[in-house]
Amino acid sequence: MARGKVNYWLMKTVRVSGWLLLPLVILYILTGFALCGEYGFSKVISPQAALDVHKIFEWPLIVIFLAHSSTTIYFALRRWGWIKKRAKT
Repeated sequence: MARGKVNYWLMKTVRVSGWLLLPLVILYILTGFALCGEYGFSKVISPQAALDVHKIFEWPLIVIFLAHSSTTIYFALRRWGWIKKRAKT
């Protein structure tokens, strides 16, 4: 696979995972507030329902975060020169 194609798909991974993280993190924070009874969110959703939603989105949040952060760290290390581009052979 050509190097340009790899970079293209890595950049797509960063963008898609970033957009997926946005609603997941917001939902995770809101259900956490509902569990704690903070800011009146426990009136909107019951603590048991908040706990169920919180548990359901735990692993997807971790997986998407790892995909997003590892790819972004790779691009940052390349940009800073810690990872060199391969010479064409």
